[in-house]
Amino acid sequence: MTGSAGHVHMTLRLPDRTGAARMALAFGSALRGAGFDLTLVHGSVPADGRSILPDFAAIGAATVLESRLDRPWGPLLVPDLAARVRRDAGRVVIGVNQRDRMPALLAASRAGVPGVLVVGNQHHFWGPRPVAALKRRSYWSVVAARTSLAVCTSTVVRDEMTAAGVPADRAVVLPNGIAVPPPVQLAGPERARLRAEMGARDGDLLLVNVGRLDLQKGQDLLLEALARPPHPPPVHVALVGTTDSAGAARRTAEFAASLHRTVRDRGLDGAVSFLGWREDVGRLLAAADAYVHAARWEGPALPLAVMEAMAAGCPAVFPDCSGRPPWFEPGRHGLMARSGDPASLRRRIDELVAMSGPQRSALGGEGARLIREHYTLEECGRAFVALIRDVVDRAGS
Repeated sequence: MTGSAGHVHMTLRLPDRTGAARMALAFGSALRGAGFDLTLVHGSVPADGRSILPDFAAIGAATVLESRLDRPWGPLLVPDLAARVRRDAGRVVIGVNQRDRMPALLAASRAGVPGVLVVGNQHHFWGPRPVAALKRRSYWSVVAARTSLAVCTSTVVRDEMTAAGVPADRAVVLPNGIAVPPPVQLAGPERARLRAEMGARDGDLLLVNVGRLDLQKGQDLLLEALARPPHPPPVHVALVGTTDSAGAARRTAEFAASLHRTVRDRGLDGAVSFLGWREDVGRLLAAADAYVHAARWEGPALPLAVMEAMAAGCPAVFPDCSGRPPWFEPGRHGLMARSGDPASLRRRIDELVAMSGPQRSALGGEGARLIREHYTLEECGRAFVALIRDVVDRAGS
C-alpha cells in the first residue's frame, strides 16, 4: 500500500501486546487504510518476547528501534526524532505511552508539525516524592504548551488534561473499540478441561480477571473482596497476566509477590489461581461464568479487557473509576462496583452468585450487544483518522 495522504510518525515506548500497544496498532491500521504512510518509533522489545511489532509490519508500517525511549531524558533523543520526521516529510507525530509523549511533542514542535497524544489512561508518576513531583511538573509543562490534540478515552481523562492546561478545544473523547471476534464454541469435555486447568471445582462460580499484575489493576482489592467474612461463596478467580517486563519490573514483581502472600495468609489457595500470560483468553472466557475487573484507575470507562469479555458474552463486573460508559445501563449490560472498594466488589460478585445460569447468560448477551452496536474497532478507527486529517489540514492551511 502506498501512502498518499502524508507520513505519520508514532512513538511507542513499550511495543508489547497490552492495551495501549493494541490500540496503537488499531489506529495505525486505520491510518494505513486511509492512505497514510506510517513509521513506528519504538522502545526495546520486552524481555519475554511478547511484541506487537510483527503486527505493525503486517499492516505495512516501518518500525524503527529507538532504545533511548526506554529512558527518554537523553539530550539527543528529541533532535534525532525531529530530524527523522523532517527527513520523511512527516505531517504529524503521535505519542502513545506516557513516557514517550514528551519527546514526541518536543520533536513535533522542533520539526514544525502537530503533536498528537493518544491518552489511554489516567496519569500517575512513580518514584520518591521529589522525583515524582519533578516528573509531574516537567510532563505537564510540555503537554500543556505543545499538544495540538489529545485523544482521550473518557471524559475523566479529558478533564484531567484540561485541568492541567491543555486547551479544551484540543482535547476530545474517543472511547476505545475492539474487533469483535466470532463466538467461541466449546464442547463439554473441552470446557470442563479448561475450567479444571483454571482451578475451578464442580459447583464453583468461575471468574476470570485479565491484566498485568500491578497496583493499578487492583488484584489485591479483588483478593480482599474474596476474603471478606463470613465465608467466601463458592467462587474461584483465575488471574491471567504477568508482571511488567520493562521499567516497572521491580515494582510489579513486588506487588505480585504480595498477592501470592495474601492468597497464602488469607486461606485463598483453593479460591485463586495464577495463570500467567495466556494467548487463549477467548477460550478461557468461554469456559468461565463471568469476568471481574478491579482496577484502581483506568483511562477508558470500559477497559479493553472488559470490552473483550463483554463481546464474548461473559457477564462483567468492573469499577466506576472512569465513570459510567456511554450507552451502558448497570444491571442490564453488566455490573459496576465502586472503585477501590472491596466491599462493593464483593456485593457485585454475590449478585452473580445469586443469579441463575440463564440470568447470567442474559446479562452477558446484553453486554455483547452493547459492544457490537457501539464499540467496534472500525468506528473507532474511522473517527481517529478523521481527527488526524483535521489536525494535518489545519496545520497546512
